[in-house]
Amino acid sequence: MRLPTMQALVLIEELGSIRATAQAMNFTQPALTAAIQQLEAELKAPLLVRSRTGVTFTNFGQAFLRHAKLIVAQSRRAQDEIAQLRGHWEGTVRMAVSPAIGLGLLPQALRQFTLQHPNVKVHCRDGLYPNIAPVIRDGTLDFALTPVHRVDLESDLVAEPLYSSQVVIVSGVSHPLSRATRLKQLQDCDWVMSSPSRGPGAIIEEAFQKSGLPAPKVKMLCESFLALPAVVAASDHWMTTMPRILFENSPFKEQLCIVPIQDELPSPLICTVRRHDLPLTPAAMQLIGWIQHYALKRLDKKASK
Repeated sequence: MRLPTMQALVLIEELGSIRATAQAMNFTQPALTAAIQQLEAELKAPLLVRSRTGVTFTNFGQAFLRHAKLIVAQSRRAQDEIAQLRGHWEGTVRMAVSPAIGLGLLPQALRQFTLQHPNVKVHCRDGLYPNIAPVIRDGTLDFALTPVHRVDLESDLVAEPLYSSQVVIVSGVSHPLSRATRLKQLQDCDWVMSSPSRGPGAIIEEAFQKSGLPAPKVKMLCESFLALPAVVAASDHWMTTMPRILFENSPFKEQLCIVPIQDELPSPLICTVRRHDLPLTPAAMQLIGWIQHYALKRLDKKASK
């Protein structure tokens, strides 16, 4: 089994084409096809199904791809780590971030990190736990900065708390219950959840449960934090929850309002989430260090108020 063949399989999944993968890797298509056929012969199983519309993975291929992704990611990390230990700060740090930290600590931390290590690339994407768990598990991401709402983290992942995020209930300004003060007044409202039940959107479900209320009436799942404020602002009957910082930075802020509920809402922990058995590169650890630095400054600032 050769690493370039595994890298090619990972890229085939992304591009959906052997031809495009061969071009991206500077291989000829016949050479790449031969390498894949050799791997299939070693494994005694077909990995790909070729058709006019592209290429798909067989069940054997899907199983092997999970291992290939991890091997490719570990190889990349090993190369980056050795280079960084030799004083050559290069490579890439790959992470997912939630909107709350993307609007909060991350810009300051990235500014300091990129000044310190201008040759290290940073690949940042949106993502919330548990949706991003598979790409942390297969090594595609080094870590994620995300709310971890419940103590249900998978055993192969570790979460290190940074700070608690303040969540608010939000409606359009014309919602008839926009000035409600108790959760029980919102029992019959239609809710937009920002994540599945295991994610941060479960906050309203937990709040209702703790108040002895029936489960909220969830009518929509909107996992786009760009679309969520717009959807709620455009209607006079939706309610949702979101981080206060997202509300304060929304371009739809004038069309939205925070519902002044006096009942206590859960405050999810923003954590760094990573695989416990995959060491981080020095660059990834330094970026996390800057994030932790600004998280502590945030906590000190809140404590001094």
